[in-house]
Amino acid sequence: MRAVSFFRKYHKWLTLIVGVQAVLWTLSGVYMTVIPLDFIHGDHLVRPVESQKIDWNRVSVGPGRVSQNYPSAQSIELIMLAGGPVYRVKSANSQTLVDAASGGHISPVDEDLVRMLAVEHYAGEGVIEQVTLLEGNLPQEIQAADPPLWRVDFSGANEPTFYFDADTAEFLSRRHNFWRGFDFVWMLHIMDYEDRANVNNWLLRAAASLGLLAAFAGIGLLFFSFGRRRSSASGETG
Repeated sequence: MRAVSFFRKYHKWLTLIVGVQAVLWTLSGVYMTVIPLDFIHGDHLVRPVESQKIDWNRVSVGPGRVSQNYPSAQSIELIMLAGGPVYRVKSANSQTLVDAASGGHISPVDEDLVRMLAVEHYAGEGVIEQVTLLEGNLPQEIQAADPPLWRVDFSGANEPTFYFDADTAEFLSRRHNFWRGFDFVWMLHIMDYEDRANVNNWLLRAAASLGLLAAFAGIGLLFFSFGRRRSSASGETG
């Protein structure tokens, strides 16, 4: 009886302590497994954009001149952007765009160009509601990127958002409400309420350890419960 009381007592208290988190683990797990990951990633929001052929008739500045003007450049790439040729120059700590016709510095890109690129990439039915230049204090959903960024918000119940690099005009990522919901339940699931990325934090380890102890206590209760039933059955038979 002492063993039964021990297991019952600790199973009760451990379950009370981790019970709420166990429910959150279950609910967040259901959300993350029921909704297709491709949909969460927002693949349906982005239209594939084919690379344009270089219009060599509009290229007046050669890569050698660009290299002289940017001696720290690690790579120089000629691309077409919004119908015109530009050089994308990347160094160890910065990236910039250079007009291949004039040689002028065109970073950061302006809002009109970002609007044009957003419409070109967007596969949804909404329209652009707002375009914002983010130069610091990035939102949680795009913390991994480096400012400055352009944020483009579209209309619609799912509130899609596109992010572009303000220096290179590169399309960085997309977000929408189902992604934001996934990010929220992921935070609850791994119990990282700051960065939402650390799956080895002490809070998660403690909760998982207590949950495991509660499970062992429950197994102990089952063992003694079945043992008691077998004893009762033997007594009735005798």
